[in-house]
Formats: sequence, structure tokens, C-alpha cells
Amino acid sequence: MAIYEDLEIEQGSSFAYIVSVKDPNGAAYGLGSHTLAAQMKKTYTSSSVTASFTAAATSVAGEIKISLTDEQTAAIKAGRYVYDVLIETPGNEKHRVIEGMITVTPGVTTIS
Repeated sequence: MAIYEDLEIEQGSSFAYIVSVKDPNGAAYGLGSHTLAAQMKKTYTSSSVTASFTAAATSVAGEIKISLTDEQTAAIKAGRYVYDVLIETPGNEKHRVIEGMITVTPGVTTIS
């Protein structure tokens, strides 16, 4: 079962989130040979992806870091979105490990 975690992204700011995940047996994922993907959309049924996160395993077993650059967050309209993180094992099994809502808050200041 996926972890449910609501997140907040500040428009125009760099974003990073690290989470520890466990396999279906409750053990920390050894993520070295797994494929990771993470996306956000306006709704679960939206056909277009609002943003694709960079998703990578950290040096700690079972930790995943998802991130967006400040340029990516600046291009996202303020509002509420949904997201999830999917892991594919070397045996081609896919598991959703994180999901939730994202609130993008509007920004005012830019640095040139």
C-alpha cells in the first residue's frame, strides 16, 4: 500500500522531498536496480502531465528523493494537483509507493 503524503510547492522555488519506502513485505527497498518515476497532474483523469519529477534513490536504503527545479515550479499554475511515485522492479513488477495532493502556492519575487 502506498504512503499518502500531501505536499506543498512554492511557485518559482526549487523543490525536493525525501521519503523512506518499504516493499510489500515491510522491508526497506533496495532501490539500486529499480526504475523510479514520479509525476503530477491536475486530476487523476487528466490526460496531460503537469510536471515530471526527477526521482532517484538516495544513498540510504529505501529512500527516494523527488525534485523539481525553480524553472519547473515557476511554470506550474498555482492550485491543487495530484501526484504519485511508481517503482518498477527488475522483474517488471510495478508498485505505487507514494501518492497524495500537491498544493502549489503562488510566488511574487523573481531573481534575474
